[in-house]
Amino acid sequence: MRKIFITPIIVFIALSFSGCLQLETKIYVNKDGSGTLEETVLFKDEVIEMMKQFMMVIDSTKSEEIDFFKEEELTTKASQYGEGVSFISREKVKSNGYEGAKIKYNFADISKLNLNLFSDEAVPGVNTADTPKNPEETLKFIFAKDNSLSNLKIFIPGMIEPEEEIQQEVNDSTFNEEFEKAKEMFADMKVSFRIIPSEKIKQTDADFIDDNEVTLLEINMNGLLNKPELFRELSGNKINSLDEFRNLIKNVEGFRIESKNEVQISF
Repeated sequence: MRKIFITPIIVFIALSFSGCLQLETKIYVNKDGSGTLEETVLFKDEVIEMMKQFMMVIDSTKSEEIDFFKEEELTTKASQYGEGVSFISREKVKSNGYEGAKIKYNFADISKLNLNLFSDEAVPGVNTADTPKNPEETLKFIFAKDNSLSNLKIFIPGMIEPEEEIQQEVNDSTFNEEFEKAKEMFADMKVSFRIIPSEKIKQTDADFIDDNEVTLLEINMNGLLNKPELFRELSGNKINSLDEFRNLIKNVEGFRIESKNEVQISF
């Protein structure tokens, strides 16, 4: 029975301390449309230690050398990322007070990848196998060859509006206290999603290109935490579309979100 509770606790800790999470997704795509999906998941050292202590309390047979990125679980997770996706490797990573892993998957055809731009799928313990992805929230990739050029189209879904809009009133008397708690929770949180062709990009209409990398999403929460009034506005759940969100955060340092819902890359 103990094993039943281990995974939910890992997820609870990981997501409760989301500011202690850094998640980087990179898609390396070859000329023929195959490639590698690389996910780097990092937690602050103190969160990793807390997760280990919880697991050892629940299961006394566990040692301090607990593996949060088990190969068998990663192999299973590969199938959730699309047809023809297979697990390649995992590599432990330690950097600047953070610890985690770099995980690599092969894919045969980028057109068959099943990924979300905003997702917690890479977090250990998160299992979406029993929850089908909503096509309206999933990135769509279309790949085609034209003579010597490889052409990739990426369709980015908009934010789905809830059936019944719920507005949360921000309490002025408690906002400062809540904002300080938010700063503790979300400080240093980073999320990014990039496309990296195997050869030089010849043409693209993407907004953000750095050294042959196309950035679809980059979030550094420290930039938002420096703008309390904007944080207040976002806290009220007043955002009804991805376009509206893009407009609000366009001048926030550390935030870059592709402005178009369709992006073309030729290489």
